[in-house]
Amino acid sequence: MILKVEHTTLFDYEEPIYETATEVRLHPATDTGSQRCASFSLGVSPSATIFDYTDFYGNNVHHFNILQSHKQVRIVATSVIETLDHHPAGPHEEDEIVLLDMLSESRYVNVDPAIHTLGEQFRPIRDPYLKAMEICQHINETFRYEPGVTDVHSTSAVVLALGRGVCQDFAHLMLAVCRHLGLPARYVSGYLYGGGSTPEGQDEASHAWCEVWCGSEKGWMGFDPTHKTLVVDQRYIKIGSGRDYGDVPPVRGTYKGASSEKMSVSVRVSALELTPGEIRQHNT
Repeated sequence: MILKVEHTTLFDYEEPIYETATEVRLHPATDTGSQRCASFSLGVSPSATIFDYTDFYGNNVHHFNILQSHKQVRIVATSVIETLDHHPAGPHEEDEIVLLDMLSESRYVNVDPAIHTLGEQFRPIRDPYLKAMEICQHINETFRYEPGVTDVHSTSAVVLALGRGVCQDFAHLMLAVCRHLGLPARYVSGYLYGGGSTPEGQDEASHAWCEVWCGSEKGWMGFDPTHKTLVVDQRYIKIGSGRDYGDVPPVRGTYKGASSEKMSVSVRVSALELTPGEIRQHNT
């Protein structure tokens, strides 16, 4: 599929502020083997010089400072991505340090006694892929999707106690269970194309899911505990991955000033009909 993403983030301030430092993770991943970023542009208003780097987990990060007085910051990221309907063939390799990192607890992924109890029912399953699939299906069928009961700082322990949450919460919960059972698992930030089913005038949304290391034969495999399809396919666009949400927030920053801040986000994902030549033109 050829998918276009338009992601707009708007920060409004009641009173002028005089300095903003912002870090952005909105550039789609380019080395997954199952997607290719044909083009990416990032616009900032007020105008600022944009710098970029690659973080420890291989994610593309852009950052900028706005030093003059302002009452609003607008960030517009536009991408065209080609996604594939197959998983890259093995054998796959991964740094042992990264795998160890994805077995540890993190800010939002807590392996507490309740997680131990939940996870033990899956321990007899020997195959990593099948084990991850069973965990994913259990969360999907047992926990209720309900916006507003959690926030971006909710941990896997909170989600387990509530029995409710959103995609970020379910991803954190699946990470906790997988790590307890010795399966390296990482949090993935991205988008999910709704197949044109989103009502006119409504935005798509950022999405979160998991990738589990299933051995050198399969490598990192994507699982989505939020949707009944469970497995990640060509409708998914990966931005980046890390230990949990804290490693891959779409936008993060600070500002100087006495004003309060209000953030709003608009996301639109659409399918494009492009020829191979037109796709290449997007990459020039």
